Order: sequence, then C-alpha cells, then structure tokens
Amino acid sequence: MPRTGRNIYKRKDGRWEGRYLRDRDVNGKIIYGYVYSKTCAGVKDQLASALEKPPKKALSAGIVSETADQWLSVMALRVKPSTLVSYEAVVRLHILPQLGQVALAKLTAVAISEFALGKLQNGRKDGGELAPKTVRDILSVLKGILDFAVSEKLIENSVAITYPKHCQKSMRVFSRSEQSELERVLLENITIYKIGILLCLYTGLRIGEVCGLQWKDFSPGFDKLSIRRSVRRIAVKGENSKTRLVIDIPKSKSSVRDIPIPNFLSSMLSNFPRKGDTYFLSTFENHLMEPRTMQNHFKRIIKAAGILDANFHCLRHTFSTRCIEANVDVKSLSELLGHASVNITLNRYVHSSFEQKRESISKLEQHLGL
Repeated sequence: MPRTGRNIYKRKDGRWEGRYLRDRDVNGKIIYGYVYSKTCAGVKDQLASALEKPPKKALSAGIVSETADQWLSVMALRVKPSTLVSYEAVVRLHILPQLGQVALAKLTAVAISEFALGKLQNGRKDGGELAPKTVRDILSVLKGILDFAVSEKLIENSVAITYPKHCQKSMRVFSRSEQSELERVLLENITIYKIGILLCLYTGLRIGEVCGLQWKDFSPGFDKLSIRRSVRRIAVKGENSKTRLVIDIPKSKSSVRDIPIPNFLSSMLSNFPRKGDTYFLSTFENHLMEPRTMQNHFKRIIKAAGILDANFHCLRHTFSTRCIEANVDVKSLSELLGHASVNITLNRYVHSSFEQKRESISKLEQHLGL
C-alpha cells in the first residue's frame, strides 16, 4: 500500500484513504478520522475540508458524583429495593464526601488505595475505624460505578482496586449445654414467638424469613415449610419516617426453598389454629412482626435461660454446627440454609465445637490404644 504523504494511502481495493486526528479521549489518546475517494486528489480535498473544522475538545467523563447517580438509576432496575438502599447509603455516606467531585479520569489506583486507607483508619462518623469488611463493601460499590463508566465509554479502562484483607469474624455458636437450657425455656409456656425461635434453631431460618412467614407457607400436615419472602427495615428518602418495614423476596434465588419440619415441631404447630393468609407470628389481623422485635423476644429468652449474650443469627450458626456434628452432608445443609454454593456453607457456617474437638481427640486415643 504505497504512501503518498500526509497519511494518504492507496488501498488494495484501489481506493484512496486519508487519516486525520479527529479527537482525543479522556486519557489524551488520539482518535483518528478517515476519508475515502477513488482518487488521491479527492482524498486530499476531503482531508483539507476536515482539517478546516475546529478540533473537538477532549471527551468529558464527568465527575464521580454524576456517574454514581447514573449507575444508581440503572441499578434500580436490576436489584431489590433493599439492595438499592444499601448502595445509595454507601454512595451518600462514604463515596461522595471524598470522591464526589473527582474526575473519573483522575481516579487512579493510588487515589483509591489512599481513600480505602482513610476509611480503615478514620471512616466512621465519630472518627473511629471502619472494619475491613465494610471498606470492602464500599470499594465494591465504587468498582460497580467505574465498570459502568467503562461500559458507557466515559473512561477507557476500569482502575485496578486493591481490597483490604478481611479476616472472617468468629461467630457465636451455642454449646450443647446452652442449647439444652434454651430449649428448656422455649418449651415452657409455649407461645407463637417461642415456636418461631425453635423453627430457626431446627431449620436455620434467617430472622427476616421467619418474620415473613405466613400460615399458607406450611404444608397441610406441617411437615414442610416454603420460604418465599423476607422482612427487613430499610432507610427511605423523602418521607417523614427515616426507615420503613418492607416485605421483599428472600436474600438470593437459592434462598427460595422448601424445608422439612422436624416431627416434634409439626405436632406443636398443629395445636395452633391456621389463620389463612395472615402472618405466622402475627398477634392480630395483618400484623407484621418487626425483626428487631423478634430479636428482643430472643434476648429476653436467653437471659431467662442464663445464657451469655448472643444475637438471633446465632441460631442459624448453631443449626449448621449441629448438622455437621450429626454427619449431615454439606450439600444438603447448603440447600437447607439457602446458600448459592457449598463453599459459602463451609467457609461461614461450619464451626467445630469444643465438644466435637474433644470427641476427635478421644477417637485418636482409641485408635492408638492409649
């Protein structure tokens, strides 16, 4: 392909091609324009015409706050309302105050690392440290915004983000003796709230899931339970109240599941009259149990049982631990818990109790004949 000067070439197909600087992207990279003609003179004329036009200004990628607003608008169509509220809170409380006015093109890996370090050291409202897990969540939202900017061609490449190391916090699990004391109190003067706690202890339900249960979610013989909704309190904007209670789909697709109910609980449940489509934990028509109210019931019960403080989620971890102790296969346990993968179950919910460790040592002693 012979060159005749000033970026003009003759192509193999016989046409002439001319190239000129048409634009620059946000990173200063040249964007070329092309003209074509059957003759070299025709290309020269077209190039002269193109070069007479004033060069365009570099594309503007805007600032982080503008792109974050656009990203949130797109996410509103893709995620659950509760998830969107979480994203909005991260953007409003953490990203915009420090990075809102920064141009996307200037948001380098170094700048993001300094931002993350600042959050780790002084990210709370009161000036305290933020947990690595919280900072990782903030950076995940920031990455979503940057990936959106790339997809919209606002920037050429997303920035590599370094996440702080996160050490999994050890979860509280009731010992077998604590569980026995808890069951003793729960079985005294049985109430619908106590039945709800027992259900969580023997099925691994989340607190939002048990609060969202309706009587129609139980099979006629109370031998099966269907999880189809969850209840949680979310922040709201533009309303008198700062938060409101919402009924949402479960945490993930895998969380929509059917769970067998232990026989002793089936017998207890059959003693309670069904109330149609009303909520299982309701004390009157159309009443919806607040998760934090259920948490308060739980706190009073463990105090009465003389058990050290624990949150409601301890029931879920205790259920998974007892299942592993009973040699329940991890795949079945993962499906009972509503996890997307077995790895989540193994990494977060399989805990070896001290009693289990003692039994392991005893088995070793027996094996060695000691």
